[in-house]
Amino acid sequence: MSLPISQVVDVILQQSPQGAQKRDLSVVAIFTNEMCDEYNNPDSRYIVVSDANQVASLFGTNSDAYRAASALFSAKPKPKTAIIARYVQETVTIPATYSKINGSALAISYIHFKTITDGYLSFYYGSDQIDISGLDFSKVSNMDDVTKIINAKLEDHQVKFIFDSVGRRFILSSKTEGKGSNFGYVFNAELGGTYIGHLTNLVDGKCTLINGEDAASYNKETPAEALSKLQNQYQNWYGVYFANTINDAELIEAHDWIIAQGVENAKVMAFTETRPANIEYVDTNVLKTLSMRNSGRLMVQYNNKGNTHAAAELMGIALTTVWNGINTAKTVKFKQQVSVTSDDKITINEANKCRRLGINYYTDYAGVNMLAEGVMLGGTFIDETTGLDAFINAVQIQAFNTLQGQPTKIPQTDRGQEILISSIKVIGEQFIDNGFLGSGKWTLGDLGGLSYGDQINGYYFYSDSFDTQDIADREARKMMPINCALKLAGAGHSVDIIVQFNR
Repeated sequence: MSLPISQVVDVILQQSPQGAQKRDLSVVAIFTNEMCDEYNNPDSRYIVVSDANQVASLFGTNSDAYRAASALFSAKPKPKTAIIARYVQETVTIPATYSKINGSALAISYIHFKTITDGYLSFYYGSDQIDISGLDFSKVSNMDDVTKIINAKLEDHQVKFIFDSVGRRFILSSKTEGKGSNFGYVFNAELGGTYIGHLTNLVDGKCTLINGEDAASYNKETPAEALSKLQNQYQNWYGVYFANTINDAELIEAHDWIIAQGVENAKVMAFTETRPANIEYVDTNVLKTLSMRNSGRLMVQYNNKGNTHAAAELMGIALTTVWNGINTAKTVKFKQQVSVTSDDKITINEANKCRRLGINYYTDYAGVNMLAEGVMLGGTFIDETTGLDAFINAVQIQAFNTLQGQPTKIPQTDRGQEILISSIKVIGEQFIDNGFLGSGKWTLGDLGGLSYGDQINGYYFYSDSFDTQDIADREARKMMPINCALKLAGAGHSVDIIVQFNR
């Protein structure tokens, strides 16, 4: 037997560490005081959705949650996902609910059942296996007829089939409310004939099992409590929007919670203002109070055309920037909204009132509908807040992954500091490429080798030598602090054109 080659050349495979992921700053949490089956569990705080139809299936098309989600998903580009979060605005008692299986949306029609005369399927209800066979669908003319054929075979059981025309899905439900027997997935017990379980989308991987619950009461909570409870359960969200009407005190409380989140958990909020009195610069106006704080965290859109969720689409437009692309950074001004009616009768006086407070509005300029002015309440530009949040998150994750991702270590030396700075320069270049950072003159104080009046190409990173580090920080294995100077590219919002002529 030959000797192993490892005695001459030994190869060691080192584990590649799993890096931390950047936050998805396009995710908006829509808070609603409306209830749905998914909230029957007291611990359930949120539902992840990818379009407004999913919200309609949960809350109905007449709900504020659906209307807010419709506005949000109307943004171009369309957000990939959103969160519908529970907000118990008033104490509510939830009636007992049925155990059920909610199928996913169907891609078929009743025509697919019409050719089947010997259909069958099976499922568990509690500990009992229920078998249905001999299903003849040859005379059906819609999906409701399909459920009637199946329910005729279920008369002796405490379950029923339902077709949800809004969500275009089948639901298998108990006839008895409250806790008790629960369902198992539909499966093929090979009863003989044509198995139809796969046509119902009530099989494992295509549906959701929901257990019955007894009646329960939920105590009233404040906006801060609702926000905190969601944050404790799930952290990958950035935008906040309340689908139901909130009063001035609730708006202030939600705003204060958001600004208290700091850098790592940075959030922004959107609010639709429909009251003409709240564009006035008076002390009784809550928006003036918040405008004076100028937190740069609250975007407000004024609308007097009945679009009560105009700001939801505004937020969708603002947060769908692709920060790792080329020339993808954008200003919010000039953008079109498809869920909002243009207020073509807004006066110069009203527009100036909105500008003074930092309130956005949707109107037309020379017949072109567009958003104005693309600012947070108080005047900070929306794209600056979201861009800086994206940059800070990217730098933080990049530095963390560099420190923990090395197979050996990054030394506490000037060479180690160079490695760390080189890694975060990648983020600086990324934000030059996407257009958020640009070249220009530095007009703040001196920083390292950067002085007032110097040209800066987007970013400048600087740190002192480890020769200046004190013993306490060295013993704590701290790297040297890194100073970062950024030159924002900004965005052109207006221009003066001077025309001269000569005869």
